Formats: sequence, structure tokens, C-alpha cells
Amino acid sequence: MEAMLTIVSKVGVMLILIMVGYAVTKKKWLTERGTAEVNTLLLQIVTPCLIVNSFLTSEDTLSVGELLLSGGTSALAIALSIGLSLFFFRKEPEGRKKVLRFAVDFSNAGFMGLPLVEGIVGSKGVMYGSFFIVVFNIFCWTYGFRMMSGGQKMSWKVLLLNPGIIGLIFGLPIYFLDLHLPAVVSEPVSFLAALNTPLAMMIIGSYIAKVDLHSFVSDMAVYKVAALRLLAAPLLFFLCLLVIRPEPNLFVTSVIQAACPVAANTVLFAVQYQCDSQLASKTVAVSTVLSVVTIPILTILAQAACQFLY
Repeated sequence: MEAMLTIVSKVGVMLILIMVGYAVTKKKWLTERGTAEVNTLLLQIVTPCLIVNSFLTSEDTLSVGELLLSGGTSALAIALSIGLSLFFFRKEPEGRKKVLRFAVDFSNAGFMGLPLVEGIVGSKGVMYGSFFIVVFNIFCWTYGFRMMSGGQKMSWKVLLLNPGIIGLIFGLPIYFLDLHLPAVVSEPVSFLAALNTPLAMMIIGSYIAKVDLHSFVSDMAVYKVAALRLLAAPLLFFLCLLVIRPEPNLFVTSVIQAACPVAANTVLFAVQYQCDSQLASKTVAVSTVLSVVTIPILTILAQAACQFLY
């Protein structure tokens, strides 16, 4: 019961921040341009700092094998989601089908997943979670990019210099060489990393504020996406983890990130490649609200499985 209350409390905090983002957008204090600029700040500055800070502040020791297993389980989670999505939405128009499948494929593992992992698992979970972000970006900028763009040529520069990779480029040497950076460097990194949760949740609230509430009820495909993203895909992944049996912190971290709602990148890609951005916003909004119920349940299920297995 205590674990349940802790998780619900963490998700509740996220929901309040989302409501703040919703309110300031409705008040027009946060404009569409402002949302895009804050989103860029989160992706390009805050996310790498969060990853680097997890290596700076961690008191845990992870082997190379554990880190590689983290990357492997992350790839498995996304690959399962992609495979699952291919069985659905075949009769949808091409523009909608791309958005709906992308929404099932990619979870909000960075904006929502890392703050939850940090609060529930701790810094060790963030280290594992950083590999999920790297794998997410690799899949997103290869498979996701080609699907949403209609087969445009992929940019290797974008793939290799994405925020997750940059965070690891700086974070891994700090961790393995046991470097102790001076406060004048480490404190700004820590302060920027702390911006992740409030800004990310407010941006999600801003997306929700831009969607016509009546359309939430009328488009049943959005709820099919939510069911696949929040329940079917993470439960399938959970069953695979029961066979793989990673150590408990990696088990719980992986389930949390796999169980997160539709990635905010869905909206960004939909806008960039002239797909249905309103549909993308609805999938993010509906799945985020419903995840307040599903994430605590799946997290507790993962914790219970760890107690049973270990």
C-alpha cells in the first residue's frame, strides 16, 4: 500500500504540473511559439544535462554488462511496440495511420519516464533510463523518421548527435573514470537537470489545451492507441522481462518507461511532416491522462514480480 501511495503521489504531482501548463496556455501566457521554444530547450539542453547529472550524482556501481542489458531491454520494448502497432489501423487513411502507429510505437520515456524513474527508483534508475532514451532516439530517427516522412533520406548527423547520445558522451567518461567535476561545472548541470520535470509536464499540458475537448470523445482510434500504448505493449514487455530476469532496479525502470503515455515527439513529427497534428495532440493528451491510472498499476506489478523472483 505504501508503494502504491508513493507512485500515485508522484503521478499526481505530474498531473498538477500538466494542469498548470494547461491553464497558462488557456490564459495565452504560453503561446504556440513559446511551447515550441521550451520544447527545444528541453530536448537540446535539459535532457543531456539530466543524463549527465545522473552519472555525476549516482552512488551506485553498474557494470558494462548491466548497461548493455539496459540498452537491450530498451530495444526490445520499442521493437515489441512497433510489431504490435503493425496489426492495427490498416483501414485508416495514410496520414492518420502514420500518426496512430507512431503513437503506439514510442512512449514518453524522457519527458515523463525519467522524472518518474528518478522519484521511484532513484539515480540508478535514471542511469538505466538514459539508455532507454538513447535507444528511443535511434528508433525514432530511423524507423519513426522514415515512416512519418514518407521515406525521406535519414540524416546521420541528427541520429548520432541526438540529446541522448550527447548525454552519454559526456556522462559515461565521468562515471567510468570516476571524475569529480568542480562545483562551478556540476551545479549548473544539476540546476538545468532539475528543470526537466516541471517544464516537460507543462508542455504536455500545453498540448492538451490546444485540442478541442469534444473531439476527444468522437475519435475512438485515440482510445485504441491508449489501450495499446498503456496496457498491451507494456504487458507484453513485462512478460518478456519475467523470462530475461534483469536485476530489480532495471526491471522496474524498464517497465515504467515502457508504460509511459504517447511520446510528445508524436506531435512534433506530425507537424514537421504535415500529418494530422490534431490527432497527434489527442493521442498525447488522452494517453497522458489515462496513464495516471495505468502507470501505478504496472509499476506495482513490476515491484511485486521483483519480490517474487528475487
